[in-house]
Amino acid sequence: MTKIALRDWILLITLLPTLLASAGLGGYFSYMRFADLSRDLADQASNIAEPLAIASAYGLLADDKAYLQRLVNVSHRKNSPRVRTIAVFDHRHQLIASSNLHKDFADLHLPAKALLPDLPQIVQQDNYLLIRAPIQLESSEIQALALSARSNDTQTSRLLATEGRLGYVLVQVDKDKVMLAQQSSMLVTILLVLLALSLALMLSLRLLSRLSQPLQQLILQIERLAEGRFEKHLDQPFIGEFDLMRLGVNQLANELKHYKDEMQHAVDQSTSDLVQTMEQLEMQNVALDMARRKAQDDNRLKSEFLAKMSHELRTPLNGVLGFTRQLLKTQLTHHQQDYLNTIQKSANSLLSLVNDVLDYAKLEEGRMPINPEPFSIRDLVYDAVELLSVNAFDKQLELALQIDADVPDSLIGDPLRINQILMNIAGNAIKFTEHGSIVIRLQHQPSTDDAVLLHFEVQDTGIGIAPAQQEQLFHGFAQADGSIGRRYGGTGLGLIISQRLVAAMGGQIGFHSKATEGSTFWFSLALPAHPLSASEPLPVALLTGKTVLYIEPQQYSRESTLSLLNSWGMQVSACATPGQLQQALAQQDQFDIALIGRTVSLDQLNSIIELIRQIKPHCQYLYLLVNSLSPNLREALLQSGAMACLAKPAHQRKLAATLARPYNQHQAVALPSPTAPKARLRVLTVDDNDANLKLINTLLGELVESVDSASQGAEAWQLASHVHYDIIFMDINMPVMDGITACQRIQQSSLNEDTPIIAVTAHTLPGERERLLGLGFCEFLSKPLDEQMLQYTLKECCPAFSQTSMQPVYASTEPATEVPALPQSRHVDWELALQRAAGKTELAREMLQLLLASLPQTLADLEKYRESNQRDALIQLVHKLHGATCYTGVPHIKALSETIETQLKTGASLLQLEPELFDLTDQLQDLLAESLQWSQ
Repeated sequence: MTKIALRDWILLITLLPTLLASAGLGGYFSYMRFADLSRDLADQASNIAEPLAIASAYGLLADDKAYLQRLVNVSHRKNSPRVRTIAVFDHRHQLIASSNLHKDFADLHLPAKALLPDLPQIVQQDNYLLIRAPIQLESSEIQALALSARSNDTQTSRLLATEGRLGYVLVQVDKDKVMLAQQSSMLVTILLVLLALSLALMLSLRLLSRLSQPLQQLILQIERLAEGRFEKHLDQPFIGEFDLMRLGVNQLANELKHYKDEMQHAVDQSTSDLVQTMEQLEMQNVALDMARRKAQDDNRLKSEFLAKMSHELRTPLNGVLGFTRQLLKTQLTHHQQDYLNTIQKSANSLLSLVNDVLDYAKLEEGRMPINPEPFSIRDLVYDAVELLSVNAFDKQLELALQIDADVPDSLIGDPLRINQILMNIAGNAIKFTEHGSIVIRLQHQPSTDDAVLLHFEVQDTGIGIAPAQQEQLFHGFAQADGSIGRRYGGTGLGLIISQRLVAAMGGQIGFHSKATEGSTFWFSLALPAHPLSASEPLPVALLTGKTVLYIEPQQYSRESTLSLLNSWGMQVSACATPGQLQQALAQQDQFDIALIGRTVSLDQLNSIIELIRQIKPHCQYLYLLVNSLSPNLREALLQSGAMACLAKPAHQRKLAATLARPYNQHQAVALPSPTAPKARLRVLTVDDNDANLKLINTLLGELVESVDSASQGAEAWQLASHVHYDIIFMDINMPVMDGITACQRIQQSSLNEDTPIIAVTAHTLPGERERLLGLGFCEFLSKPLDEQMLQYTLKECCPAFSQTSMQPVYASTEPATEVPALPQSRHVDWELALQRAAGKTELAREMLQLLLASLPQTLADLEKYRESNQRDALIQLVHKLHGATCYTGVPHIKALSETIETQLKTGASLLQLEPELFDLTDQLQDLLAESLQWSQ
């Protein structure tokens, strides 16, 4: 924005108001003068026309044109300077008399059909003013003429027809003198405005001349002060306030001169002190240099000591680990095996710590060698992930490996150090992740030289790192949080070792993370490509074109395996949900290979086996990818029809060899072992439902030698206080003392503190398994239980249970044949009942009879609790009914009771569940009535 100078402001505030005021006043008075002149001219014209109109009435009545001509001529002579013409017209607009006929006279009279004017009319016409005054008689005069004998009938009728209007008088007046007077007035006004502006300009210029000299001197003095010249002052006095400003500027000059002198003195003093300080610092630097050299020597001695101590510690630790592994191969008691496992874990942890300290010491000394050699990057990464999968499986984490297809496989580098970096970073990701996924990615990035630029990335969904703690992350012997070392273990050396190894190989390392949102660590290495293959080729030629049905609900695992299969030229139909599976089977009924990826636990074993049986008819070969290394679970899955069971993520070599094996050679089919005697185990079962308790006791009685049972948690606690059990199956929802309290009480007992306790419940909410495992249970099973599930649970949780002595249990894959001894029923599915009773008809009947015997009391309690709105009691009743229906083959009643229990536990009111409760009552009553017909 342009600034306006003081001179311009003064001129503006003086001239502009003067101009506006004078122009406004002059314009106002000129306008009034114009109006007065115009009004005077109109009045003069009216004064001529109106008397003449009155006088002309007689001439028109008498039709005396000479009289009228004389009348207009006399009037024109009397007003000749102003009047141009005077004319008289009759009622038919015909000219009767005129004082001056001229060329424009035809434009003066009105049209023939125009009405006669009632009142005088004034019309402006260029430089003339026209006034038409009507010639008319009053009504009394008209009546008098009508009565007069001298008036003939024709004249009277004409007067009456024109309402007394005989014609009109036209007067044309010249406006030249008026216009000359108006122009004279305008000229005077303009002269007055110019005079006022001239006077204002003269006064403003004089004011400027009085102000400009002091201002110039003040500005010049301020410029001298800005340049540091304080000697010259303004001595000549100014007018008014300018003199105060002059005195202020002089005082400011004195103060600035004083401050300048003091500052110079301070600078001189500080310079002197700085010279002395520099001399002292030079002496201290000499002393510090000597101390630094001594510290370097001490640090070298410390590193040598750490390296020697690490070597010395690893020797006895290797002996401890070796002999521990040998002892674990011998016949041991349960407690001895537990103690040795603890020793092995502690020794492994100590060995890892010693290795970290040794590597750190070598890096400190610069003795960590980098030994480049040809290697296969894919084999290296898959081998590392295979080792990491054990810890991931223990925490039920998804571990996925994604390698871009364009990554060259044969490279030259130090595989040992690359593996060490990857194991450190991925191991930390697993350590600090409680739930979710760990994704390891290997990508090929563009490079300007001939080297292959590899980008490794490890993404987790763990605890994350707060911004305030990220700066300490790559410091030795430090972790992001002080409590992490106590909670997760570790030395805090893994990342600093990885950072220095990456730097030694000429790469970069970094991360990005947010607290509670997980972290992503990455490192990049530029490695030369090797012209020859560093690994054995995969048998993918046998797999090209094979159709694969791939089922995997976990996203990252599905994407990585799908990319691998597609790179081998296989035609893959990937499914994540049951709906997609049905759609794939509808589009293609038969596949060469079925590959099923699943998260495996004892509770999910039956559902996986059922999926295998569903897929088996649609494929030639079926394989599994599971997140478990348990041989018992793998054996159960293999016995259900799978040809092989691999750990996720599957090693590319193992997966390729397994898929290609049927096309390369025929494998012998293992036959099940013969029936073996019962295992020497003592088992405790706890359930408040008699039917459930009877069934589990019957099934376990065929597998183990001794089974004790309890109907409530307090009773189970009492039994466990006096007897040692090899395994305990504990129901959760029980009166008096529930299963959780009983589990915690039993684990406090010296006899069964290490006994595995299996949680058994008929109803599970999301997150129930994790909650129960966190409360002390060893494993979680959902009802209904069957013989197969119990056998694999015993194998998994009881080391004393023989893995080869028991005959595998196979559930029938064919539909059950008709059983004539069992009655027909609308509610009971006898095939399902027999399946739940392990094929025992009598046991199925007995289980159903126990349910039927409890129905009258159940119906009475259901009605009572519903009417009295006893919500908690109703939940217990429905839960007990749900548990009883799991084993009796009544699927509709089971589904309905499960729905009601779920809704009640999630907060639904009894009013909202009234339709379901009435439906349950009707179905129970119908089942009870139907059972009475059986007895008849």
